[in-house]
Amino acid sequence: MGVALFFWALVIICCTYGAYFGGRTGRWLALLLIGASLLTLGAQSIQTSLGGAIWPVMLVDLALFAGLYWLAMRSDRLWPLWVAGFHLITLTTHLAVLLAPSFAARVYIGLATFWSIPGLIIILIGVTMDRQAGVRDRDRTSPQA
Repeated sequence: MGVALFFWALVIICCTYGAYFGGRTGRWLALLLIGASLLTLGAQSIQTSLGGAIWPVMLVDLALFAGLYWLAMRSDRLWPLWVAGFHLITLTTHLAVLLAPSFAARVYIGLATFWSIPGLIIILIGVTMDRQAGVRDRDRTSPQA
């Protein structure tokens, strides 16, 4: 229970900070992460057995990675790419369990959830570094001076 409270506190802090100070990129990222976190709660309740891959959670993680990849490719910032990279490690954990179904369930759950913490911390670091450097969102549709 304590780990879950820590995770949700970190999600709220990092996503609020990213949405408020991270410009359009931060707002999109916060929307993606909070949405995926809530969908994961529902996905976990669908499959209660811990044998093999947890398909509903894996599908949410795959959709989140697609959104993070889309955001990282459209953004003029570097930190969304790091967040997407950390989430890609989560997807490889799901792949490992698909290839080796006898993978220990506790290890699988731990590895699949661990990489969200560095991804959230990257939001704080990346947005702070952008703010210190004076980086602002650029509108890709307008001509650049």
